[in-house]
Amino acid sequence: MNRVYITAAAAFAPSGTSIDEIFENIALATSATARIENFNSDYFPVSHGAEIRHAGNVMKTPAGTDRKSFFIEKAVGQVVEASDLSRYAPEKRHIHLGSGIDYFDVENYVNSGRASSGEWQPYCSHSHLEVLKMAEKYELRGGQSANVAACVASTQAIGLGFRIVRSDPATMVISGGYDSMLCHLHYLGFYKLGALSDWPGDPSQACRPFDKNRRGLVLGEGAVSFLLESGNNAARERILGEICGYSSTMDAYLVTDPDPGGEQLARAALEAIGEAGITPDQIDCVHLHGTGTHKNAPAEANAMKRIFSDRYKEIPVYSMKGQIGHLIGACGAMELLAVIWSLTKGQVPVTVNYDEPDPEVGLNVVRGKPLDLEIKYVLKLNAAFGGQNTAIVMRRFDA
Repeated sequence: MNRVYITAAAAFAPSGTSIDEIFENIALATSATARIENFNSDYFPVSHGAEIRHAGNVMKTPAGTDRKSFFIEKAVGQVVEASDLSRYAPEKRHIHLGSGIDYFDVENYVNSGRASSGEWQPYCSHSHLEVLKMAEKYELRGGQSANVAACVASTQAIGLGFRIVRSDPATMVISGGYDSMLCHLHYLGFYKLGALSDWPGDPSQACRPFDKNRRGLVLGEGAVSFLLESGNNAARERILGEICGYSSTMDAYLVTDPDPGGEQLARAALEAIGEAGITPDQIDCVHLHGTGTHKNAPAEANAMKRIFSDRYKEIPVYSMKGQIGHLIGACGAMELLAVIWSLTKGQVPVTVNYDEPDPEVGLNVVRGKPLDLEIKYVLKLNAAFGGQNTAIVMRRFDA
């Protein structure tokens, strides 16, 4: 069976604009959530967000710019620059990215005077056109797609890339995700859903995955690009990790709520584990979805029971969202960087803001300091509105 490796990565995150900076902040367990700076949120009772930062400072973009598109262009460009794509014919080069809701520039639309005429198209940025632009720029003619599927969008895009490279070792795929909910319209939507954390204190403590006192999610933004190559073509010194199993399932329980029993999330995990050719007992740790909402934690705990039986209380678990918020369409790709960190460092990171265990959840969430552990296999789970569930299994690359 052809093996699939990640051989390059670039990212723009609330915790940094380089892989080294992001990894350093994972190790330090810093929080990147704060009061929103990129738009006026004074009229919202909640104003927590996790904006893309460089050296601790929020990065600015020109007015009316789709932030997610601005940063994914940079991330894809960095991966292309760091890789030798000339080894592949243009017809064997793919780009498949996951994203969230298309950007609509409400402020400039309202101020343009066109609102009464309904001429709104010039103020809307379409994800598929962004991917098409990059495909044309870098001669990625094998195939291209923008997968808009809420919080599993980038995980599904990476899973598609994995399937393509596994079936045809002569191909390469640029994959990952990009998203930003930090603009008026999208932020309002999540606020009206009642999903946002109303934490009354320090915004850096607002997202609290699995904590007894969790109060909701914090919206973030980010852009991540990976290069996926086959074992036939991957330079060993460039390999960051191996994707060895993937699955996506649907429970259609409710549009906004996870299935409390976690049945289909567990099914996705077991199918991915099976494709990796291992058993659940060989999974060393799990990087969970961990949104910080009331309903997510027990649902994931029940899925863990189905996957690992009694071992669910012992296996170390982690969520990245306490640190960088919820990146929606980009969250799976960004969190895969944390999986790579675990595989290369031999540690399970600290879940930021996990202070008081919830007895109704009962998971072994790492806190205090990273847990040293011999890690060969990591299971990564993500779930989304509409009942979508994804699982990826990654294996440490032993040179």
